[in-house]
Formats: sequence, C-alpha cells, structure tokens
Amino acid sequence: MIGLPRKHPFLVASLAFLVLCFAVYWLFVDKLETRTYQDHVTIDGKGPWEGSLGPPFDAPDAVLLYRSGRNGVICYDSFHSKELRERLLSKNGQQVKVEYDTFSDFGKVRGYNLHSVDGIILANGYHVLRSDFAGGAGVVGVAGFTGNTLSGDDCW
Repeated sequence: MIGLPRKHPFLVASLAFLVLCFAVYWLFVDKLETRTYQDHVTIDGKGPWEGSLGPPFDAPDAVLLYRSGRNGVICYDSFHSKELRERLLSKNGQQVKVEYDTFSDFGKVRGYNLHSVDGIILANGYHVLRSDFAGGAGVVGVAGFTGNTLSGDDCW
C-alpha cells in the first residue's frame, strides 16, 4: 500500500500532534457560556460595604450592580450610562436579572461581558453594543473577611 508510517514517521507524528492540538483547542479553549444571576442595583455607589465606593461610582450617570461571591467577597460591575441609569432608577436597592457571557479556558473563567441587565442587551459574546455599556468591574471584601487575597475567581 502507501507505506506512509514506515517511510515518514515524523510526518505521521506531526500530523497526529496537529490534530490533537486542534481537538484540545476546540473542546477546552475559549468556551462561551451564559450565566444568570440576581444582582442588586445601586445608583449612588452604596452597597453592603462601608460607605460609598466614591468617584467615579457616584457620578450622575453611574450604575452599580453587585452580588455576593464565594469566600466573603462582593462582586460588582459599574457603568456610566444614562439610558441604563434611567431604566434602573426605579429598581434602586432591588435585585434584577443579569446575564453574563463568560469566556473559559480549561474550565477557568478568564473574562466576561455583561450580556443583559433587566432585559437590556449590552453585549453579544465579545461584542459590546455601545461604549457606555462597557463597564468596569471589581471585587470588594466585606466585614469579617479573613482571606488575605480578593479574587475575581470567587465571583464564578
């Protein structure tokens, strides 16, 4: 027959390695998943932490969404959007449905976008629909937190 394995073992091994790399990438890298949470809304920068987060979170067009994570952390996302603020003004202090598009490699979340807040679509996968829908994010420790590091991993 062809005799390819005997005459060209390096070519066969290289091709097999290349196929394996593509399979691993396809199965485990850059996986998109939509996750749904109930986040609290605040339009004054105040949450369960002591005081306000201060500028820029207390700006006139600021919106802050937060929820409890693991290990005693509060996970938050902030925006400067008049449209979002007006839509959520009546829900200040209440919970709203928030959908996150998370991007994972080998099961570990390496990034995310907020897909929607209370039915308003902000992003589709990597694509944020408007610049004022591109927010900031962070993690805050709460009183009694005993860990020595705060990690965004505790939000997922």
